[in-house]
Amino acid sequence: MAVPEKLKHLVEQMPDPDERRMYCTNIDKEKIEAAIAEIAKGGKQYILGLIDMLGEPGSRENVKPHYALHCVINYTLITRNEKMRREFCEVLAQELSSNRSAYIRSYLCQCLQWAGGEEAVPALGKLLADQQLSDWACMALVAIRKGATEQFLKAWPGSKGRCRLDVIHGLAALAEPAAAAAFREALGDADREVRIAGGAGLAKLADPSAVDLLLAAADKSSGWERIQQTKHCMVLAEKLAAAGKKAEASRIYQHLRKTRTDPTEKYIRDAAEKALAS
Repeated sequence: MAVPEKLKHLVEQMPDPDERRMYCTNIDKEKIEAAIAEIAKGGKQYILGLIDMLGEPGSRENVKPHYALHCVINYTLITRNEKMRREFCEVLAQELSSNRSAYIRSYLCQCLQWAGGEEAVPALGKLLADQQLSDWACMALVAIRKGATEQFLKAWPGSKGRCRLDVIHGLAALAEPAAAAAFREALGDADREVRIAGGAGLAKLADPSAVDLLLAAADKSSGWERIQQTKHCMVLAEKLAAAGKKAEASRIYQHLRKTRTDPTEKYIRDAAEKALAS
């Protein structure tokens, strides 16, 4: 659609970046806020117009509409206008399935990360299979939380490559008990980073049945993975102790104290010893 001339004029009221490409000088706060309020009054049509005006990263034509879109989405939060927030985010979510560039759609995901709600969850979930956009969709879903676990679990079985890592990272960040099976499966994945993320997720659940799995994962690994999975064992022990399951926590600490015999792992033995003493 053609971008309204009034919208173009309002976007021109946005500031230019200084020589450092930052917005620290020549900022007319009142003028900018008045323009943003007018853009907000334009409703969905103006939001779509702003998206149409976006250019590629680093291009001059991208600067002002990029700034304006950020501000007008934030305006809905500042004014606590839930109806407006939802309507604007519905437009952003709708455009995630468009043929716009990956850069523009990644920016829409960023906007949804701080302002989106349940209305955006299904559209974000579809991007979890997109190798270019899954990380942006993942961050937005984790921020929204409500309904996100279902999208991650739906995407997990068929996920591959970068998408698979993003999905398990998202589930680990949410620490939902419903993801326990996915975390256990991830521990046996061919990708080291996926295995590590699976361990992180299991540790956060404070599930006693995960003790042997995490200890085994830490014991059989080496290098960076051994460090990370051992950390996850410590996290699980701390959470179990906090939940009153001290016998299970002690078993982890005792195992680490006994098995971490290399001089480079003395800090683990010391930490386990201190935890047992307390």
